[in-house]
Amino acid sequence: MPNTYAGETSDEQMWQNFQWFLQRALPVAEAAKVKLALHPDDPPMSPVRGLARIMRDMDAFKRVLEMAPQSPSNGVTFCQGNFAAMPGVDVPQAIRYFGRRNKIFFAHFRDIRGSVPAFEETFHDEGKTDMVDAMRAYHEVGYDGPLRPDHAPTMEGESNEQPGYMMRGQIFAVGFMKGLIASVKAERVRAGLA
Repeated sequence: MPNTYAGETSDEQMWQNFQWFLQRALPVAEAAKVKLALHPDDPPMSPVRGLARIMRDMDAFKRVLEMAPQSPSNGVTFCQGNFAAMPGVDVPQAIRYFGRRNKIFFAHFRDIRGSVPAFEETFHDEGKTDMVDAMRAYHEVGYDGPLRPDHAPTMEGESNEQPGYMMRGQIFAVGFMKGLIASVKAERVRAGLA
C-alpha cells in the first residue's frame, strides 16, 4: 500500500508526539481518576504505509512506563495476542513484569500462531502461549481488572459479519477462560496460596 496522506514519520517523531500527549493527558487523567491503558500496535510492526509504529515491543512499553513512573494513570492494555506477536516475548513473563508494577489496567485474553510479520489468530487453546501459565500469572500478581476474550475465529455456520467477534467463538473463549480461572484457583488452594 502507498504511504498515507501524512507521508513518512520516524520513530523519534512518534516518541516526541507521544511524550507531548502524555505530559498533557496524564495530569487531566489523574485529576479525574481515569486510567490510560495503552494498547500495542496491531500488528506490532513498523512502518505501516510510511508511518512509524512505536508500540511494537516490550522495550517500548517499558519506556512508556518510565516516562511517568509514579503516575497511577499511566498503564497498559495487555493484549496477549499482540504481545505474543512480538518476537521473543514470553507472554506469562510479560504479564508478571507489568502486573508486579500494577500497570496492567485492562487485559485481552487471546492467542496466535507465529510472530510478526507472519502470524494468525487461533482459538484460545491452539496458539503458542501457555494459557494456563498466563492465567496463573494474572492470579500471582493480583490482577483484578477487566479480562475479556478477544479475537476468536469464526465458526461454521456464522456469517463473519464481525470477524473475530462472532458469537460461537466468543462463547468458546469465555468457557475456556472460566475453566482456566477455576483451575488456577483450585491449584492455588491445593498449594495453600489462596
